[in-house]
Amino acid sequence: MFSEKKKKLHILLLDQGRQSLPFLKSYSKAGHHIVVVCNTRLSESWFSRYPSKRLLWPSYMKDRPAFERNLMDYLKNNQVDLTVSVGDVTSDILARNKEEIILYTKITSPDYSTFIRGADKLKLMQYCMDHELPCPKTYILDDGTMEQIGDLLEFPVMVKPTRGVGAIGVIRFDTPGELLEAYRKLTEKHGEMIVQEFIPPEGGMQYQAEAFVDEKHKMKVCMTILKPRFFPVNGGTSTANLTIDHPEIEETTRTLLEGLRWKGAADVDYILDPRDQRAKILEINPRVTAGIKIGFIAGIDYADLTRRLAFEEEISAVKNYKLGVYCRNFFLEVLWFLYSDWKMKKNTTPPFFKPYGRYVVDQLFSWSDPFAALGFFLNMLRKYLNISNFKAKFHK
Repeated sequence: MFSEKKKKLHILLLDQGRQSLPFLKSYSKAGHHIVVVCNTRLSESWFSRYPSKRLLWPSYMKDRPAFERNLMDYLKNNQVDLTVSVGDVTSDILARNKEEIILYTKITSPDYSTFIRGADKLKLMQYCMDHELPCPKTYILDDGTMEQIGDLLEFPVMVKPTRGVGAIGVIRFDTPGELLEAYRKLTEKHGEMIVQEFIPPEGGMQYQAEAFVDEKHKMKVCMTILKPRFFPVNGGTSTANLTIDHPEIEETTRTLLEGLRWKGAADVDYILDPRDQRAKILEINPRVTAGIKIGFIAGIDYADLTRRLAFEEEISAVKNYKLGVYCRNFFLEVLWFLYSDWKMKKNTTPPFFKPYGRYVVDQLFSWSDPFAALGFFLNMLRKYLNISNFKAKFHK
């Protein structure tokens, strides 16, 4: 088969965030024409040196129909060999509209029925419980559940939207009365929600498995990442990541994704339950993690894996990757340090005060692409100058 790697491809990348940066670099270094879509000029990808072209489209968070119209117009009027998504919403857009989109370009999305079974937290937890995969007990949050909540779960409990981004809408309730008082307003605001068994925080370390599944639904890559720090500090976006070896998580991830008949990239989140010392599945993010740069540094080119899958090239299993790669987001790390208590600062591992080393890298900054980090900083500054955004992030 003719290798598309030797051909200069026209690649459309639909996201502007930090996970786009290593994809832009990889495709640019391979000689491809890479067009990135942004919703603001104040973003990492707009400031990056690697895009061949930058497009300014409406935000898919604020006006998804307008974004989708721009996408279809661009695909119909330009030769696009490969369209890549690395975000939640764009992954949903490609999977949901797969039959139409593949008339104009190649994508690596699973069928939508598979996609939603993984991306929807309720459907995923039901699948895990039905197949005896380790996960917290989970129920839909509705009147029927509320009538028997005391029999179903012990308090405290966690409440989450079935579809969401990051920690938005994720709330802990300590008593049935607190939940009863709040749940109708929450469902009105966030839509369908789940109520879930609370995993005690003592020793409850969190992990993620960065997996890649081929056309035959066989997992070819599973890189396990330890997440020692977050912002907000009690649960949110990870500020530091470390590559580790964890055979139990790898095998659970394989069973889950191959059972779902997944395809392409998947980021499976886990939490260690100190009661039985098992890593429990929390969710699937149907794309690469925001800090996927750690995988590239560890020796796994997820951008090339995506290209290979799209053009039906053979994908070899990755059995080894660099362990101990320590990837940090400097801006979020500073916020973690400012908002964490002394005990957190003292006990965090790897240590906060380890700014450099053989495998210590920043998610955003690199000497080869120095201005991308500035774009991230300006975007965060613009975002949190909005007082409502500031309160939602800093006063949970």
